[in-house]
Amino acid sequence: MRRIGLAALGLLAATPASAETFIDVFAGRSFPENTRATLTAGEARINGTIVPAELRVDVERLRPTNSTIYGVRLGHWFGNIGLAIDASTLDPDVKRQTIRATANLRFDESVFGEQITIDPGRSVAVDIPRITVPTTATVAALAMVRVPIGAASARPQGRIAPYAFAGPVYLVTDSDISGNWGLRAGGGVMLPLTRNLALFGEYRYTRVAADAVAGRIGGEAMGVTGSTGDIRVDLNVRNHSAIGGLSFSF
Repeated sequence: MRRIGLAALGLLAATPASAETFIDVFAGRSFPENTRATLTAGEARINGTIVPAELRVDVERLRPTNSTIYGVRLGHWFGNIGLAIDASTLDPDVKRQTIRATANLRFDESVFGEQITIDPGRSVAVDIPRITVPTTATVAALAMVRVPIGAASARPQGRIAPYAFAGPVYLVTDSDISGNWGLRAGGGVMLPLTRNLALFGEYRYTRVAADAVAGRIGGEAMGVTGSTGDIRVDLNVRNHSAIGGLSFSF
């Protein structure tokens, strides 16, 4: 293992490369993993009266939809080591499906605009419609490394340049979804077309937690109806993406 590490360092040091700033624009498809989810709702107060008790629904497996993503990355290569800021869309909608859920109370509310009914009990089968989650985005700070193959003074990027990256990522969206920190990592191959333009293909893995206000809990007390308690959804987004794009360097 030590010899492999030393060989990799030697290859990086021996490969000629220049410092350069780059802008990448890309698009591709994302393929999220199935995930567990938790729905909770606090007490609703109507005319000072507490309507529902604390409610909790645990979903065993939720299947998000595949989606098209777009993004841009701005960075700088210091030889073969680079730093970059990466921003891309993320649309974790939920497919129409049958889920199994455990609820301590009956849940009959609107979630992201779709009516969901879950009876109390352990591992109850529930049919849910497709749920559209507000468009979200991620912003990541990445450390990068590349290995130009066939590099020369006239072509410092090489004939082909495999690269890898990793760094923290933050979920950004509207006020209804709370962002959290996570991890992005991946790698790809750069194919230079000219000194300042290249094509690239890339695989990326993103893992980030999401906490959303998906609706309001309703109730009735003393003849007055209202909806005052938040319905919150907590889940971990684990997303695989395949993208391609253009890289401009200067």
